Amino acid sequence: MKALYQKIRSLQGKNYGLYKSLADRSWDFGDFVLEFLHVQGDPYAPASRVMIKSNLQMLGFSSEWGSSFERRLALSDFLYRKLSALVREKYPDRDAAVVFDTAGPEMLVRNALWVDNGELRACLQVRLPGDGRKIQAEAAAEILTMVLPDLVSAALYNLGESKPEGVEPELVEHYRVLAERKEILSQLEERGLCAFVPDGAVLPRASGLSELPMEGAVPFIAPEEMAVTLVANGREIRGMGIPKGITVISGGAFHGKSTLLQALTKAVYPHIPGDGREGIVVSESAVRVGVEDGRSVRGTDLSQFVRDLPGGISTKNFTTACASGSTSEAANLMEAMEAGSDVFLIDEDSSAVNFLIRDVRVRKLLGDDREPLIPLTDRIREIKNHSFILVAGACGDFLDLADNIIVMASYKAECARVDGKNIAAGLNAADVNVVRDAAKIVPNLPAFVEPHCRDFAEYVKPLLPSLRPASAVERQVKVKISGDTLLQIGFLVSDTSKAGALVDKQQRLGAGFMLLNLCQNAASNNESANGESQKSVTIMERITALCEKIKNVGFRNLPQGLSREMSLPRAIDIACVLYRLRDNKR
Repeated sequence: MKALYQKIRSLQGKNYGLYKSLADRSWDFGDFVLEFLHVQGDPYAPASRVMIKSNLQMLGFSSEWGSSFERRLALSDFLYRKLSALVREKYPDRDAAVVFDTAGPEMLVRNALWVDNGELRACLQVRLPGDGRKIQAEAAAEILTMVLPDLVSAALYNLGESKPEGVEPELVEHYRVLAERKEILSQLEERGLCAFVPDGAVLPRASGLSELPMEGAVPFIAPEEMAVTLVANGREIRGMGIPKGITVISGGAFHGKSTLLQALTKAVYPHIPGDGREGIVVSESAVRVGVEDGRSVRGTDLSQFVRDLPGGISTKNFTTACASGSTSEAANLMEAMEAGSDVFLIDEDSSAVNFLIRDVRVRKLLGDDREPLIPLTDRIREIKNHSFILVAGACGDFLDLADNIIVMASYKAECARVDGKNIAAGLNAADVNVVRDAAKIVPNLPAFVEPHCRDFAEYVKPLLPSLRPASAVERQVKVKISGDTLLQIGFLVSDTSKAGALVDKQQRLGAGFMLLNLCQNAASNNESANGESQKSVTIMERITALCEKIKNVGFRNLPQGLSREMSLPRAIDIACVLYRLRDNKR
């Protein structure tokens, strides 16, 4: 620290650009090391980026906290939130001297703070002070040699050594949530379940713009008919188990059916203690499927839901820069299936009606010759080894096809089980025409064929010419977010607003940098192959391998991996971003 202080003081009043000399070496602070990843060129440029590195034992944590992914994630997320809160408390202004991003309720792998191989790395943004083009050494020294060490001491050291567990109770709770989630996930398959909602979960949020739990909300209680008791982390947990198959969530408006589906959608990621949804578990490959007017589709086989279009246009290799509502939802479902999803979450309010159902009278009026769309009701019983959880408050056709029905009434779940042709919900069986065999609805409908995951190198090959710097002054391909959700990679763009289950800007940037890395590697492999054939590797194999690597060592080995705030999405979410990637000029 003394060496850094003396170095900064020697720069007093000199040209601002000499701040870059701070990046020539690492600076030893005793228990941790400070490195400069990027030094801004002038006071008005994007802030400098510094990294703090320390051994876990130097911070007072036992090596046990680096022994498994769940422990590393619990520790990283817990310390991230402590550091973020302290930085916001000291520097509440937007253009503060020190900036460290906030986090939503999800526990994610973040490059801003991660633990691996017994080492902690935290990356912060620091605005180095200047008077015009001159260095303000005294102010810079205060930030770098006083403020930063104080933040490290208050946020990153183990302050719970005197506690029974040897760490702070909040950290123990973080780990408990992750450990129980892992055990429950393993039990879902054994029990034939695709999701689990524990008693006491708080599903509603404070508002449409908040992720905080609603005060005074009705806690979730499992209906007896669907109640299961799982054992996790040495304790019994009662809740609602949603079996594999077709489950319909019904109920009146504002009674909580979409709230339940939204909670299941968010549960693909672990949540922090106190969120209210931390005990909800769903298959980690679950994907919400809905309408996405105007999305880009390239080479996706939609023939299982869309027959050839007028003019003889085939849908087996469907490509469009602006998909309609029904074709976009069909593409979303087929691509999620191709990427390995085994649970599909659908809400009728965010779906194309003609993708979901076709009224009997319309069917008679148009026939199949004049309607290329094959509604989901005609296919859903054929789609084996996949589960559907659908919200249907108006589409009664799905009640006839469901294995289980959940009725939400005043935020309370009730069960209306399906047993053969009788729906146990007080419905008059004489008025219900249950048709489980799709072939009986459409006799000439060909059997459903699941899609195969495409080859990664072949799929990205047409994109590679656009994978270049977007301006003459840029030396490398930039990854940017335009607005809140439009991802730009060089000249390529992807509208990520409804791509998978991405939760924030940091995950979108993570997906962008990972795809840039994978595409650049594919380009290098093509150049080095010299015309020789290479082993086919699917999109999901490529993406999953990189995700597993980052789970172990964070983003540090990814080119540009520490340059921006980013977090790790699921592999299936990155695939969803890739499927929407197109040339910006087209």
